[in-house]
Amino acid sequence: MLQNLHSLLALGCILLAGYGFGRPVINGLRLREDGPIERIAWALGTGLTLAGSLLAVIGLLGWLNETLVGLFTLFGCLAGTWALYLDLLSINSPTDEDEPLGGSFSKTDGYPVDDGVLGWSPPARWLIGGLLALAALAALGSLISALAPPTAGDALCYHLELPKVFLAEGGIRFLPYHDGSTYPLLTEMWYAWALALDGPVAAQLVHWATGLLLALATVVLGQEVLGRGWARVAGLLVLTVPGITNQMTAPLNDLSLAFLGTLAVAAWYRGAVDGRSSRWFVVAGLMIGGALATKYLALLAAMAIAGVWCWHAWRRPHFRELLWRGGLTMAVVGASLAGPWYVRAAWHRGNPVYPFLSEVFPVRAQAAAFDAPDGDASARDSSDSAVPAADGAAATTARPTIRQSKRPLTCHPWHLMTAAWQITMTPERFGGRAHQLGILPLALLPGLLLCRRLRGLGTLLAIAALYTAAWFMLRQNARFLLPVVPPVLVAVAWVIQEMRHWAPAPRAVLGLVLAGVLTTLALVPLERCSEAVQVAAGLESRDDYLVRNEASYRAAAVANCLLPNDARLLSLDYRTFYFQCPTVRENVLRRYTGYDHPSPAAHPSGANDSAATPGTVTRRLRELGFTHLLLVENRAERGIQFDPTLPRLLDQETRTSGRRAEARLPRPLVEYDFRDRDGAVRHYRLVSLPDGRTQR
Repeated sequence: MLQNLHSLLALGCILLAGYGFGRPVINGLRLREDGPIERIAWALGTGLTLAGSLLAVIGLLGWLNETLVGLFTLFGCLAGTWALYLDLLSINSPTDEDEPLGGSFSKTDGYPVDDGVLGWSPPARWLIGGLLALAALAALGSLISALAPPTAGDALCYHLELPKVFLAEGGIRFLPYHDGSTYPLLTEMWYAWALALDGPVAAQLVHWATGLLLALATVVLGQEVLGRGWARVAGLLVLTVPGITNQMTAPLNDLSLAFLGTLAVAAWYRGAVDGRSSRWFVVAGLMIGGALATKYLALLAAMAIAGVWCWHAWRRPHFRELLWRGGLTMAVVGASLAGPWYVRAAWHRGNPVYPFLSEVFPVRAQAAAFDAPDGDASARDSSDSAVPAADGAAATTARPTIRQSKRPLTCHPWHLMTAAWQITMTPERFGGRAHQLGILPLALLPGLLLCRRLRGLGTLLAIAALYTAAWFMLRQNARFLLPVVPPVLVAVAWVIQEMRHWAPAPRAVLGLVLAGVLTTLALVPLERCSEAVQVAAGLESRDDYLVRNEASYRAAAVANCLLPNDARLLSLDYRTFYFQCPTVRENVLRRYTGYDHPSPAAHPSGANDSAATPGTVTRRLRELGFTHLLLVENRAERGIQFDPTLPRLLDQETRTSGRRAEARLPRPLVEYDFRDRDGAVRHYRLVSLPDGRTQR
């Protein structure tokens, strides 16, 4: 229990420090805010973006360590406390009005923010109270799961593994054999912050808090269109989306992208559409820059905003110059914030969006670097792009014959007409049921045909539609659609508002159906957290929980206790976060060195692997500096399929070498079977490589 309290305290310090970094920026821009929800959303969005970027600069300079992060946090907390004090003093004082963009938009052209002006009454208190209770239940269930140690595959091979290595190295290092090391890593800087203060649970809680911030950002976005009351309905609906509550239980980066992207659209809307202060473009630039520094998918959001922006510039010729000037401001600020990540990728990989667009940007050969000394950072790689995103439990190093298509839907007319139905009803084809978006958009969005036209809603839906179209053409994973959830739920809230004009009988029937659906969705996180209740309550240790739920943890615990300080591990499992020693993933080694090929011509890298024939595999691995192996073998054909190349080569070596000592692997340090949630059973062996001194 004390461990969980410490993790929650670390989360509180990060949020308070983020508020302290962001609030002075918003105050300095003198932007009007309409309430505490907006104040918190803008301050934390700005503050966390700037704090993560500052930590990245510290890491690139090689100064990243726990002491400096602690001082950084202390300064931020003091600034946050002072900012909260000033906010309390000014709570009754009038706020500055935003300056218009060179002239005022009329209320018929702009979008008022007060329910009374909009001409419809705010939602009933019982509706807000009921949604608040359901959202609280969903957030509580996700919190219980987030208090358990992380087991998500992507987190253990990338989102947490990289910050762990950076903290150990004292800075952000280029890892040639880890594709993720040159990705945009803003969210991973938040995780490095949490790891320095507490550990992986605190990092997981950061992403849980990002889900709450996404709900606040949805309120901020919807307020300009729906008014304050109905925007809060949209924000509460966010916390009933199964894909969002599932993401809140694992340290990934999709919610961070959705949160910053939503604030970017909201700030852009205030400047370009609603005609408020041109200073909103600075905030929009900060937010889109943060999104671009989080994930490549933000490029799609930026293009969607740009497309709708061009439409508004064409429709409003009198404000065209100011709109383009604001667009330039947004682009410069965003590029300044996110640009270094893309320049870094171009410098190291020759491709600013590596590993994508490889047909445009040639990939630099890096195989020779693997023969570096033991202390070289290249030895600390653990995963590669062959690992697709995990949905809480599993990614795969699967054989190519069983890999799932990245585009289940084609441009066939039937697929286009049924896309929404298939994404909603068959989410396992789009990344897994854990990422499903829920039934509300599919059920209620057609109701827009029966609703009055709402000015401004079309702009938000146009941005969502452009983003979805790009998603459709690239990679169709349901969790990549999370950035469109806020504008879609704003439209859903409008349909619910318009239901009040229906006849009493159909309104009552639909209301009961919606109540049942929302209750079911809110209870999903409570059902998911059943495995984590004991560890969250302090009735089970984190070690015991990981032994039951994380396949690699038992081997990691033994390795951390028994392996020497100079150990280097070659692992078939991609989840390496819990190993303290430098760990390299076997298929990455094989991809860049081709050690399983009999001749250099057999591998495109051209590496000299003539010694890597059956009978000399262990010798070749020793030459590469490895001391131990983590072997994983499938017991059945179901579930995740690990590549059997290395176990097969070792078996061939044993058979062809007879009884020679170098051919026999020592008795495993640990050996066990693990049954995963998908029913797959895998056999784990942690063994030492023979050092050659026993050869006869």
